[in-house]
Amino acid sequence: MGCPYLTVNDVRFSYDHSQLILKDINLTIDQGQFVAVIGPSGCGKSTLLRLLAGLALPSVGRLTVSGHPITGPGLDRAVVFQDYSLFPWMTCQENIVLALERAGIGANKAERRQVSLDFLALVGLAQDGDKLPGELSGGMRQRTAIARALAINAPILLMDEPFGALDEITRARQQDLLLDLWQGGQEKEAGKTVFFVTHDVEEAVILGDRVIVMGTHPGRVVRDIPIDLPRPRTRMGSLRHKNFTVFRDLLLTELNLVVDERLSPGLNAGEAI
Repeated sequence: MGCPYLTVNDVRFSYDHSQLILKDINLTIDQGQFVAVIGPSGCGKSTLLRLLAGLALPSVGRLTVSGHPITGPGLDRAVVFQDYSLFPWMTCQENIVLALERAGIGANKAERRQVSLDFLALVGLAQDGDKLPGELSGGMRQRTAIARALAINAPILLMDEPFGALDEITRARQQDLLLDLWQGGQEKEAGKTVFFVTHDVEEAVILGDRVIVMGTHPGRVVRDIPIDLPRPRTRMGSLRHKNFTVFRDLLLTELNLVVDERLSPGLNAGEAI
């Protein structure tokens, strides 16, 4: 860690060039960091993730990876969306094999099929690779999307509420899986940089090296809070740590301030770009 890797410089974004969605966003994310992002609905968390993914371009400002401008999607950035984004006519395994082919991973189709099965097993879907997305629950489709993102082994992982559709037990297991995979990469000096959007304050504390708190109208960074819990972490280990409630309550306080400001009169809603 310690090497600036992902940067967001003076970024503004508007869909219609009149009302700002994001205003003056500045972030520097070190290589190998796990950054969680929280904020009320409508604060632009997902929009910022899409900008980092290259799926949209800023109205003003610049985003870079290793000093190179982000001008579109790239194989260096894997994305897990809220809506799964699986091809409905392909099986779970075929969805992952296609991603591996596009990423140039695997010497042949048999090898790519084996990789896809390995990652489906990691997310608890070893017996479901031959099923179509429509045959699965929402949580199972989301786990397939997570397996696909992990399988292509991109150095940057952009995750937009990836566990939001999962039941509590599965969500807890996937949090531990993500921690295991991410922390294992750090030990091998091949760690992923993770940008993780969530509505769950406890999840942000459990996972993140730091938590970005965003405000609304327009979306902006309100606080950038380091989470000083020891690594390596597990979900239960974090929940039991003496400082867990300190960080959780701090984040809840910040979110309440954001909501109070949002409800107060005199906001600059609709501020022009």
